[in-house]
Amino acid sequence: MEHSLLTTKEVAEYLNLSVQTIYKYIREKRLIPVYEDSWQIDETHLFKKEDVEALKAALTKPGFTTGEVAKQLQVHPTTVTSYIKRGELIAEKKPYKGRELYFITEEALAAFKEKHPMQRKRDKKNFYSKETNLYLYQKVIHKNQGNIGRIMELNGDEGKVWTEQGEIFPLEELYGRGFTAKEIKERPYMTKRGYVTFYFKKPIHIASPVFNVIELLYHKLSYRNIKLSHYDGLIKLEIKPCLLEDIHEDTHAYEIKLLEKHMKDGSIEQRHNGLLIDNDLEILTVHISGERKNKLKQLAQEQRLSLEQYVLKLIENRLNE
Repeated sequence: MEHSLLTTKEVAEYLNLSVQTIYKYIREKRLIPVYEDSWQIDETHLFKKEDVEALKAALTKPGFTTGEVAKQLQVHPTTVTSYIKRGELIAEKKPYKGRELYFITEEALAAFKEKHPMQRKRDKKNFYSKETNLYLYQKVIHKNQGNIGRIMELNGDEGKVWTEQGEIFPLEELYGRGFTAKEIKERPYMTKRGYVTFYFKKPIHIASPVFNVIELLYHKLSYRNIKLSHYDGLIKLEIKPCLLEDIHEDTHAYEIKLLEKHMKDGSIEQRHNGLLIDNDLEILTVHISGERKNKLKQLAQEQRLSLEQYVLKLIENRLNE
């Protein structure tokens, strides 16, 4: 955009739109050419730079779309629409790129997360502390001495750290004692349905490869795409179907074998660009009366589950009898 006047093609490139859309904006008087008949002489319309910049500002998204909110809340976009219709999530319809769309402000989304019981439950992770951005079983290293420790207990911003020398101290003393942890970046929520499940026997020693594999998945997926729980001396790890980029047999052979050995369901496939971990979920369509569906919804809400989660729970309980 170095010229004072811009051609139709330059405007389309600048706004990241098609030329046809620019013509549509001209017909709608949202963008006015400098000369009405310039296309007959110059074989293109010409536009003032400041007019194009004003249109770009008008096209800027006024908030999150329902699709973007769905990814953050880990639900389907139709569920977000139902929240809006019930008045649980404040949204406003606004024009955007020639369409009327619902938009949710950051403040409205934060208020919804704070009040909605399903979302509060989803945000609560027993293996991740949002206050400290630390994870259960995450490795910590002493800045000067190089000694290794691991977070072996975690409850909110409280927990305990074990060192390889056998010392145990409160998590709140981590940085005061000279330890630091490698930052685990937050990853976007993966929308494919279901999880892939792994069971590991809980190791005693903090240097166990099992902990290293779990931490590798933390870095690749973050808390958004992982569930972790314990029972009977086992660690149950569930991850969303995903492609672990840059994980190959020549660099992570031991980790891949460990995942294959402890996978309960799903599949692992080496791809050229990483390791594909997928589940074996298939769609099952069932037709029931509206009365029965409403009853199932009510029972699901009482247990703070989605309808799908509740029906799956019923099926699994029946199959395990």
